[in-house]
Amino acid sequence: MIVHIFKSGAAFLGAWLLLMASASSAQQAPINLPPGWKQVPQGTGACSVEKSCSDLAPGMIRSAMGPSPLGENLRYLTDTIGGRVTGSPEADRAVGWAVEAFRHAGVDEVHTEKFTVPVGWSEGRTRVEVLSPAVFPVRLVSVGWSPSTPEGGITSDVIDVGAGDDAGFAKAGAAAKGAIILVHTTPLITWDDLNEEYETDAKIIDRALKAGVAAIFWMSTRPNLLLYRHTEITDGHLEKLPQTIVAREDAERIARFVASGQKVRVRFEMANHVGGPFESENVVAEIRGREKPDEFVLLGAHLDSWDLGTGALDDGCQAAMVIDAARVIHATGTIPRRSIRFVLFTGEEQVMLGSWAYAHAHRAELDRMIAAILFDAGTGAVTGYSLGGRKDALAAVREALEPLKPLGVKEFTTDATIDTDRYDFITEGVLTLVPNQEPANYMLNYHASSDTFDKVDIAELKKHSAIAAVTAFALADSAQRVAPRQSRPQIEQLLNETGLADEMKVEGFWPAWEDGTRGRQP
Repeated sequence: MIVHIFKSGAAFLGAWLLLMASASSAQQAPINLPPGWKQVPQGTGACSVEKSCSDLAPGMIRSAMGPSPLGENLRYLTDTIGGRVTGSPEADRAVGWAVEAFRHAGVDEVHTEKFTVPVGWSEGRTRVEVLSPAVFPVRLVSVGWSPSTPEGGITSDVIDVGAGDDAGFAKAGAAAKGAIILVHTTPLITWDDLNEEYETDAKIIDRALKAGVAAIFWMSTRPNLLLYRHTEITDGHLEKLPQTIVAREDAERIARFVASGQKVRVRFEMANHVGGPFESENVVAEIRGREKPDEFVLLGAHLDSWDLGTGALDDGCQAAMVIDAARVIHATGTIPRRSIRFVLFTGEEQVMLGSWAYAHAHRAELDRMIAAILFDAGTGAVTGYSLGGRKDALAAVREALEPLKPLGVKEFTTDATIDTDRYDFITEGVLTLVPNQEPANYMLNYHASSDTFDKVDIAELKKHSAIAAVTAFALADSAQRVAPRQSRPQIEQLLNETGLADEMKVEGFWPAWEDGTRGRQP
């Protein structure tokens, strides 16, 4: 792994404009500083005032929820840089923006850490022409990291397999071989719906491969012709079949023709751009602890996004929030006992590649990692934290986060799922905290073209900044660490007790766990 250290010194505006330049050196208009912006002094690495978290929490909350650069930072990230697919020029620009933003939050130690993504990808021309029984438009987009169709495309009947379960494929029978299958979906409303979607899709792809289908049309889980992008890969390689998301209303129109006994024949072409391995970067900033600097708490989010929208709810708002939490902690003038690392991962949408790379590269120091606090669910109200199966940490975390009760942080659960960058820390035995949040408007806009700045509740996001800052400081400053790192046998017990083992098997993560490629080594 190559680490780049960024040096400070240039004036704010000049440095900002330099970082905001695109890879092609196209000029960008200067940004306007938001009301209440104040240049924060650079970190000194020392501190003359030491206060407890309970003493500091009210001030941190006021700082986070008052005037700050948070909203303007997010606006620049989403409106100016835009969607940030890992490996794209926009993703590279976002890395530079994050480095500079951490600097101006007052954090001296800022660097990037490179890792390799095995396959580069971007969407090319995706289209479908209905040949019979009637000509009508079909709106669709490629699934992320989907291969292209063969040269000349695919001309085939569309075979309806219902929900894509065993019964649906049995009904389709031999007709599915060499055909394009249409898979029905239910509308996405709750967190459970989202988890079920990923688990179900993996099983459907397996059935499709066994049936010899040529491609998959997934009915969109959103109404009003809203399109989005997913991927089901687990290691950054290409999907095994060409796949698209089809606008819900168009997919239902196809289904009605098929249900009436009429064959729907289409010509489907998708020419995606696929490249070889490339390097992506995580952004890492650190406030060094005063007593135990080699022990650390990690506060993170992911910087990458899909590209149909501008990645505001997922996860630009929380990336900007992590930077603001660093500002809030630095502004206290107090250094916690242990270090706090602020990490913005890339490759998350390709199934947590950046956090996997980070956990793997830092395995030698994970015994000294206290916890990973990870935000990735928009701006719905935070009601508490999920501790990723760690019942042993419940009492200590609840006590440490007592200062957050006034902000409604009261519900602590021990569920564990493959839902964000927490996964590789759970399987390495590190305590994880992921907020329990109200869905708010997250589901409708998840990965969608509608995921834009205007969907973000800035007031609620400021509250998240307060919660994140207090959480990170509390765990880093506690007299005793809240929970030890688990051994592999303890992790295995956790996986079985929480049902995470079953989810790993369904979604294809289990072989990497068994051989130690991913997770704590045997």
